[in-house]
Amino acid sequence: MSHGLKQTTASIEAFDLTRLELIGLTLVANGLGVPEIASRLSMSEAEIEQSLLAAERKLDAGNRLHAITIAVRQGLIGIEVKG
Repeated sequence: MSHGLKQTTASIEAFDLTRLELIGLTLVANGLGVPEIASRLSMSEAEIEQSLLAAERKLDAGNRLHAITIAVRQGLIGIEVKG
């Protein structure tokens, strides 16, 4: 299951994001909340929160939305467009 991750290895390595951080950002960007992500990944909400906070720090983002915007612009994650 790819969780919508794009294969941009150079960018991922540049930001040093983990697979979990990328999956978390991708799922949040596609409308899931922390409780839903935790349930889907069989993890605690605290673990998901910590992973998302780590991603925000690594991307030098001011908040979660900013982190998602950076990740999308850098080609690190994708967003599903529903029509």
